[in-house]
Parts: sequence; structure tokens; C-alpha cells
Amino acid sequence: MIEELYNLHKAELERFARSIAGNEKTAEDLLQETFLRAMTHWATLQRLADHSRRAWLFKVMRNLHLDLLRRDRHVVGLPEGHEPGSEVDYVSGLAAEELLQSLPAPLRELVRKRFLYGMNSRQIADSLGVPHATVRTRLHTAMRLLRKQVDQ
Repeated sequence: MIEELYNLHKAELERFARSIAGNEKTAEDLLQETFLRAMTHWATLQRLADHSRRAWLFKVMRNLHLDLLRRDRHVVGLPEGHEPGSEVDYVSGLAAEELLQSLPAPLRELVRKRFLYGMNSRQIADSLGVPHATVRTRLHTAMRLLRKQVDQ
């Protein structure tokens, strides 16, 4: 039963979560999400030996953490004391739009879909009818061009 699995591995999974998460809240979220995944995959877990269940839990937690890191890699924080809706937002928006306009139209559209609409490369690829690897390559090219513009 999932409760037995939880009681058996909770302490060591909590320690692992704290060691990789960097803060208590994220560690708690990782632990909860790991056991939610265990509940949804219970049929698979029942067929595994005890040591394999333990390994599965740790691998799921690690993968969840990596997913968080990948997602947060693109999040840009606001400066300290920043008020949303201020003139800085307007100027930043104009600067961002100006940077986007420096890209060729196809790359500009990819960047908008990825960062403004939150689509992943597979969703973008499906909407354009191209391989998702092509989308990732083009996004990489677009980001390199934008960095070059910013550096100038």
C-alpha cells in the first residue's frame, strides 16, 4: 500500500529533497509530487522489488527537480522594489519589442510562441508542421542573435 511505502522511505526522501532543493518549501513540494506520482503509478510499483521501488522514488524526485530547474531557467525576476505597471515596464517592453524586431520574422515568431505564449518546442513544432529538433535549433539561433544585439 502507498502508505507503507511513504512511511518506509519518507525520512530519506525528505533528506534527499532538502539536499537538492535548496529550500524547505521546494523540498516539501518535491516530496508530495513524488508520492503523487507513486500513487498514479501504483500498479507498476507493486510489481517491483522493495529496492527497485526505492530507486524509482529517488529517480522520480530527481527528475521532478530537474524539471523545476529547466522551467525556472527562463524565469527572469523583477528588480527589488519594482512596481508592476510602472514606466520601467513600458520602457522594458519597448526595448524587448525592438530586440524582437531585429530578428528575421520566422525566428521572431518562434521566440514569441516560446516565451510569450509559453509553448514548448514540441507544441511549436506541431503548430508549424516541422520537427521539434528544428524548432530547438532555430530557438537557439534566435537567442544567440538576441544576445549579440544586447551585447552591442
